[in-house]
Amino acid sequence: MKRLFFFFTIFLISCFPFASPAQDAGNDSDGKKGGKGFHFGFFVGSLFANNYTANLYDGYGLDADGNKNDFPNSAMNRKIHFEYGGDNGQSDRIAPALGVNHTDWTFDNSDMPVNMHYTPSIFVGLQTRYCASNKDAILFNVNGTKLTVNGNFTITTTAPTVGTTQYPTNIRTFPIIGGEQRMILQLGYQRILGDNDKLNCFVEGGLSFTMVKFNKNVIQINDLLIDLTTYYNYQGYVDYRAKNLTGVSFGAFAGFGLNLSLSKKWTVQLVYNPSYENINIGIAPALKLQNALGLRAYYNL
Repeated sequence: MKRLFFFFTIFLISCFPFASPAQDAGNDSDGKKGGKGFHFGFFVGSLFANNYTANLYDGYGLDADGNKNDFPNSAMNRKIHFEYGGDNGQSDRIAPALGVNHTDWTFDNSDMPVNMHYTPSIFVGLQTRYCASNKDAILFNVNGTKLTVNGNFTITTTAPTVGTTQYPTNIRTFPIIGGEQRMILQLGYQRILGDNDKLNCFVEGGLSFTMVKFNKNVIQINDLLIDLTTYYNYQGYVDYRAKNLTGVSFGAFAGFGLNLSLSKKWTVQLVYNPSYENINIGIAPALKLQNALGLRAYYNL
């Protein structure tokens, strides 16, 4: 990480010679590109998260040491069979939700969730830049999002069912949903390309710092909603909270887009921001590519 900071510092230093006073003197007077000084604004867009960490929400859960459970100890098996399914001697709440008798449904490891994936999320934040010239700026951004993870699992119902009506064996599919929060800090450099007073392209890049929190994990069997975020032993008592459900990590981001100077005070940017970062939750986090697309608006103080 020290090496990454070193190269980033060298990168910033090497960029500033391009922003000589003589080069931008002609543009400072009109201010149409935004002008020197501090600019504050906001960002609204979408985050397209990499699905690598989506499997944290696949119903297995993590043990007290932060390792993934096997099927017998999984959150879904405990919830479906022991807490809601009647295997602990209490009433079966799964069967009424399915519309079958207690003995007419099964759930095993072949029914566990598949196709876990993040859906595109709303991505918003506060944006700050210090413009050393009309073309060069240091960025500091704070962005946040709430992510949703979707997948599905199955339960098999068998004949006979309620009453005398006979039904064939049926594999029924139900949703599993996860929720996650992320806050991302970005420190970087931005360069405006071209000399048009109104519309120009720009590029940017820098370091990112990501804080992430596992937020929720539920399954839904028709009208029955089951929370998987508490973990129960076979006697029905809460015995622990799993580790590795929050984390912080460093990465890098880049970006390019269009810069539109509306006036001396307002600048709007359409920006695509890929980032290469380690989302530090779950087991064996790894550097993966994330993508964001959105609209910025800056006000020149």
